Amino acid sequence: MIDAHVHLWDPEVLTYEWLEGSELRRPMLPAEYDRGGVAVDGAVFVQAADGPSDPVDEARWVDGLDWPELLAIVADADLGSSAVDQHLAALAGIPRVTGVRHLLQDLAVDTFPALAPGLPALAARGGTFDACLRHAQLPALIELLREVPDLTVVVDHVAKPPMSEGIDSVAGAAWARSLALLAERPRTFVKLSGFTGEARDTTEVERHAPAFLAHAVEVFGPERSMIASDWPVSSYFGSGGSFADWVELVRGVVPAEGWGEVAEGTARRAYLPGGVPALARG
Repeated sequence: MIDAHVHLWDPEVLTYEWLEGSELRRPMLPAEYDRGGVAVDGAVFVQAADGPSDPVDEARWVDGLDWPELLAIVADADLGSSAVDQHLAALAGIPRVTGVRHLLQDLAVDTFPALAPGLPALAARGGTFDACLRHAQLPALIELLREVPDLTVVVDHVAKPPMSEGIDSVAGAAWARSLALLAERPRTFVKLSGFTGEARDTTEVERHAPAFLAHAVEVFGPERSMIASDWPVSSYFGSGGSFADWVELVRGVVPAEGWGEVAEGTARRAYLPGGVPALARG
């Protein structure tokens, strides 16, 4: 299995403003990575540092860790910067960088068009774009991506659906429609992850997660869906829980014949085309 979304950090090395006041503001390194009893053969690191930290420094730091499972790195990038091409060039020089993430979830949707110049630059280099956003932002993401059909996009955490309301709510139905529209876009993948970090308690996950997951797998297909732990965020925040529990939940909605794709094949196609991290390959 490939765990397609893992965070590591060390506040003694880089800055993590989003962790201020949290019990997790301590080193979370490969030795602490809790696979929850799951046999993980590979992992994809996703950016965690923020504030004044240099994203290139974070990518180099992760690439240099003693972490045999590490297959690919999704680095931070400001896609609205005038220096985005130079930034991507620097990241491409780090062997395991596969693509970037410009965190969208806390941005106003009317600022999304400012990212448009950076997306073609990323597509031209063959890198992936991890889109981490909330369900109400999906229409704005769909519009943003119209002009870059060649860009490989990975939707983090199934676009964070309304966990407390469920798929039959007004917000849930809007999420379902938008996700189906996004799934029509070629070169777009989805991560089955992050629900427990967004849920208030385990009963919320039990009631609503299966339907959200089933819809995502239906519209994207197993061949474009990948599983991930979102460790340690989803293990400690929200309702929490182990990766093994999450794997069991996801397996319950994925057709048996498609499990190999969800567990490993999709992550390899999205992040490691030809067996090489996408940005380095480009």
